[in-house]
Amino acid sequence: MKHSEVAVEIATLYGRAAWCWLAKRNALGNTACVVAASVILVLVQYEPAVAQNLDALENAADRLVQFFTGPFGRSIGAVAFIGMFLAAAFGYWSWGALLRVGGSLAGMFAAAELVDFIAGGGA
Repeated sequence: MKHSEVAVEIATLYGRAAWCWLAKRNALGNTACVVAASVILVLVQYEPAVAQNLDALENAADRLVQFFTGPFGRSIGAVAFIGMFLAAAFGYWSWGALLRVGGSLAGMFAAAELVDFIAGGGA
């Protein structure tokens, strides 16, 4: 065997041993979380160049928020509440689940205002 083939075999053996060790200790999920957090931290620090701007992305995100918190979201929320109340009233659904979903809907509609308040833009 050539030296390069031996080196590849040794690297494969050590890589497989390390992979099995990580898999045994559920460290793969933790490693993935650390890598994802690191990537997010790097991307957060990204500033576009002077010639670039992120207006198109900001507009798309604003339209998405308006879609979910506008008339469509309010209609879907109303239909969901009506269905949940009827199901809870007739015993098909628990009142605790109704409160959890209601709190989630309230959080969805309050999210934009909360972000504005935390960012300092709210009154």
